[in-house]
Amino acid sequence: MKSEIKLPGLEHCPIQDIVYIEGRGNYSIVFLANKKQIVIAKTLKKFEAQFRLHSFIRIHKSYLVNKDNIPAFQAHLCVEVPTTLGNSLPISRRKLEMVRQSLG
Repeated sequence: MKSEIKLPGLEHCPIQDIVYIEGRGNYSIVFLANKKQIVIAKTLKKFEAQFRLHSFIRIHKSYLVNKDNIPAFQAHLCVEVPTTLGNSLPISRRKLEMVRQSLG
């Protein structure tokens, strides 16, 4: 299992440094722990397939989150997932139960 990924502008980026990935059509924005944002011409579905063996979870049609970068929270009460960057990401209604089981 690879522990690094090549991103534009970064030769080697540890996968655990990825906080979450936001999908926008055929492009994705990778949000890193050092608060950098990198835009890549790759769909979220391709990232999801690439990281299927890592601790990433699809919480919404537009968000793929690294479970290692989610601080402790009450999963059974929330409809949003907090991140280590200080923001919260929405959980879709269809994925709510699966996310709660996975994170709870």
